[in-house]
Amino acid sequence: MDTLVIALRVALSLGVVLALMWVLHRRMAKGPFGAGKGRGRRSASVEVVARQGIGGKASVVVVDVEGERLVLGVSEHGVSLLTSGQAPAPELTIVTGPVTLPVRPTPSAEQFRQELEQQTGAAPRLQAEPAPSVGQAEPLPMRPRNRARRTAIPTSAQLQGSILSGETWRQAAAALRNRRAG
Repeated sequence: MDTLVIALRVALSLGVVLALMWVLHRRMAKGPFGAGKGRGRRSASVEVVARQGIGGKASVVVVDVEGERLVLGVSEHGVSLLTSGQAPAPELTIVTGPVTLPVRPTPSAEQFRQELEQQTGAAPRLQAEPAPSVGQAEPLPMRPRNRARRTAIPTSAQLQGSILSGETWRQAAAALRNRRAG
């Protein structure tokens, strides 16, 4: 009975902790410390343009932040600003009329067969046969197995201490009986 009470207390405690973590997560996302929409300072949009490794744990990173391009040196000791400048404006294409997209024609079965013959250099060997009647099904060809199936039966020495061992279960039951009696 004590084991059941302890298990229920642990499950209840775990549920309370998880609920508290969920509430705090929601609060931090919406509250003054979080980055919620419409509250506090607007977050800067950061876009990593390029990254190039230059040695063991060092690299150079090009980043665009709110219209400014930064070149940063990143190492295991920290991040340092190498240079900065104005980010180039994105190139825009103004479309003034309707746009037609290229469409590939769907090949027919005959065109596919011709292309297949051309690629393989051989004529098709199979000819179309009439479909079998509803009641008859043609058996599928069977492949021989290359290896024999072996079923390994573990020995008691291999199972010793495992959850699959019967002796482990007997020891667990005896321990529970001794605990209840004592």
